[in-house]
Amino acid sequence: MTIGKALPLLFAVAATIIIALAAFLLISPQEDDSGLFKVYCNKKFSGLYWYMDKNTPWLPASVLDQFPENPGVTIDAANLRLNIDMGTQNIAMADEVVTDFVKTHAGTVYIPLQKIEDTIFVPLNTVYQFFRLSYSFSGNSIYLTSEYKASGKDAPPDFSAPKKTKWEQGSLRINLAWQYVNKATPEAPPKYDGLDIISPTWFHLITGGGGSVENNGDKGYADLCHERGYLVWATITNSMTVKGSTKFTTEVFSSPELLNKSVAQFLFYSCLYDADGINIDYEDVEDDDAAGLVDFTRALRGLAERQGLNLSIDTLIPKPWTIEYDRENLAKYVDYIAVMTYDEHWSTSPKPGSISSLPWAEQAVQDTLSEGVPASQILLGVPLYTRVWTINQRGKIASNKAAGMAFVRNLLESEGLEPEYLPYEQQNYVEYDDEGNTAKIWIEDAVSIKNRVGLAEKYGLAGTACWQFSQAADDIWPLFAQNNEQEPEQEPEQL
Repeated sequence: MTIGKALPLLFAVAATIIIALAAFLLISPQEDDSGLFKVYCNKKFSGLYWYMDKNTPWLPASVLDQFPENPGVTIDAANLRLNIDMGTQNIAMADEVVTDFVKTHAGTVYIPLQKIEDTIFVPLNTVYQFFRLSYSFSGNSIYLTSEYKASGKDAPPDFSAPKKTKWEQGSLRINLAWQYVNKATPEAPPKYDGLDIISPTWFHLITGGGGSVENNGDKGYADLCHERGYLVWATITNSMTVKGSTKFTTEVFSSPELLNKSVAQFLFYSCLYDADGINIDYEDVEDDDAAGLVDFTRALRGLAERQGLNLSIDTLIPKPWTIEYDRENLAKYVDYIAVMTYDEHWSTSPKPGSISSLPWAEQAVQDTLSEGVPASQILLGVPLYTRVWTINQRGKIASNKAAGMAFVRNLLESEGLEPEYLPYEQQNYVEYDDEGNTAKIWIEDAVSIKNRVGLAEKYGLAGTACWQFSQAADDIWPLFAQNNEQEPEQEPEQL
């Protein structure tokens, strides 16, 4: 459901002013012609003001006091959360099976809140259903209306997520880009030709959290992505960078209670923010948990399919040390497998080199195919970053900082550097003096992108998956759209 998407440009401009002067706006009622963002409840001015942040309207939490209480919803002021006991809620998912599963297993979920000065704000586009509200905009004002019915079969649900029409690919290759989210979701990207799916890293299994999931979703972001023609596949993780995550993932896989809770919460949050699909990114999993990862994927698949959501999973390249990914069986329960064909030379690599030379990536594709994954399910991982390898005078690696495309492009221009093409790696390369050290860069740019697209063409793959959006140069996206029809057996372009 998409509500209140079309707002005057004035909102965005005024929002900056309101945030900067929040305390004044909240405690100092103005005259009718003040131009402030006013909140009206059932046609009466509440004395409160709202602001817009990246397409999400935020209201003082106290405005909810003017409407009937939802006993299963409470505000945790200390942790800035709106806690929701799903077992107490009248919810309507795609069907009775999904509804009963979420009510039974999700437990307490939450919606993140914001605080300015001493005032707590709630994201209206995310919480309105739980208070049976409808809302509309007029000028600088927002109008809230209660749809509450105390009881009876005609009472509206506390939360509704109807079944979506599941997206099907068709004959054209697709391109996905992950968007890294650190608590606050970045701005929604403008529409680019050659970019079809945005996958924000929103939801994370909380290590030691009893099966609960960390929520960093943003409904306004999803709405804008949809407006601009993108699909949104929410990325879920096992918090692989958190100490103890590997052991806790094992614990969850071995406990039906914990596994069901995590599945129910991942599914609920994806529906809460109107995602079109779920992308599983479980890493640093124990080798012995290969079957557990398949079971988790199978459980999520059954519910996601009923809900009309696409399901994909990210895997490392096939190697003896990545047997935690049972690719043949995982492929039975997902629409796509994104092969993370990057970090051939990683942050602690003993020698410098390419993030992903084309022969290395091609071998990963061949090995994935040999493990029983159909080409029509494979997304080729594409790095949008590289590393600046600094080698000291003793021939040792002094540093290897990650760098996005814009950084490298600016470096080449400012230093007047001319890269050379490496026929084996099939990408550009440059090295230069850096204060007595030697800097080396295996460059990710239009050349490497075109060759990777050629690799997807050669093997008739479903498409590509890029890590990650913020590291890209804006002009590389159309390269994914060129010659976009799947035509197997074409050689990668040699530039």
